[in-house]
Amino acid sequence: MELHHIDLALRIVQVVVLPIVGMLLKLLLDQRRQLAELDRRITTAEACLKNVPSEEALHDLALTIRGFGGDLRVAVEKIEGMGRIVGRLEKVVTRHEDYMLNGGK
Repeated sequence: MELHHIDLALRIVQVVVLPIVGMLLKLLLDQRRQLAELDRRITTAEACLKNVPSEEALHDLALTIRGFGGDLRVAVEKIEGMGRIVGRLEKVVTRHEDYMLNGGK
């Protein structure tokens, strides 16, 4: 009778326990693959983040750009002033050319 109990226990293990162990092993392997993929993605993200400027660097850049804006406004004003001067010089030169072409009349 003892052999019959052993045979029954082995059949139960074969029918119930082994498929459950197989599913658990497959689940474990899938989890390991997912973990490896996440590790690869995290490594890639960390490598990208190393090249991102710090908050302080971005703030300094914003201040520098703002300073360039002020400098550009001053340069535009100076260029507009020079344009007015060139316009007046053109009028003077035109009058001189007309005077010289008309023989001083």
